[in-house]
Amino acid sequence: MKSDLPLFYYQPNNVDYLEKSLSLNGKIFKDIVILKDDIFSNFNSVYRHMSYNAEYFERFCFYRYFSALKYVKENNIDKFLMCDTDAIFLKSLDFEKILGDDKCVACKPENQNNLDDIVCIHNSIWTKDGIEDFCNFLIETYSNNIEILMPKWEWHVSTQTGGGICDMTLMYHWYNSDKNLYNLQDGVFDRGIGMSKNNIEDEFKMKNEIKQLKKIDNKIFGINYKDEEVEFYGLHFQGHTKKYMNLL
Repeated sequence: MKSDLPLFYYQPNNVDYLEKSLSLNGKIFKDIVILKDDIFSNFNSVYRHMSYNAEYFERFCFYRYFSALKYVKENNIDKFLMCDTDAIFLKSLDFEKILGDDKCVACKPENQNNLDDIVCIHNSIWTKDGIEDFCNFLIETYSNNIEILMPKWEWHVSTQTGGGICDMTLMYHWYNSDKNLYNLQDGVFDRGIGMSKNNIEDEFKMKNEIKQLKKIDNKIFGINYKDEEVEFYGLHFQGHTKKYMNLL
């Protein structure tokens, strides 16, 4: 049975893997929305770029939350899901039950090292109040509380490590500031098929350059370090692993 909650993408530019993601997620969701590209002056005026990634890319990642907020307000939507264009859902779950009374459900890995400071939102569930609260948190942080971001950015600068402050960093701090957020354990939603870590380091076995996957009765499983088969409810084809979307 398909989910009644709408699924949101934010992808202003056409990319070849979007069609594949839409096709696969179309099996799970009745209503899929591609949010419109826009520039949000209230955020733009306070944003400070602290990343080795291109500035347009980081702004683009932040804009999706404001675009989602605008859409749910205009269309009177109380609950929805968000998905990266290189991520897919594999199973129709009772998303409303998972969400419960929380503002947002996302994946916060347990073991984070070297100021990772991330919460993964490539498969996430939201309420209207949650997305509005997060957008307000973004503006407030960049306006009046930017010091909470500095230790991570200074570490990137001092070690010349790629990346930096991104939307996942702000999600991490928002998560830590609000008790009405739920951690969707990464044991069932993949953090990225190109890495062995998920909720903890070296959690899953790898085959070639991706997680070792096994298909049983149209379900996708990963093999963890205990040789247990763990069903994935979503997969994330990050970076160079996008080419593997065609295997599904």
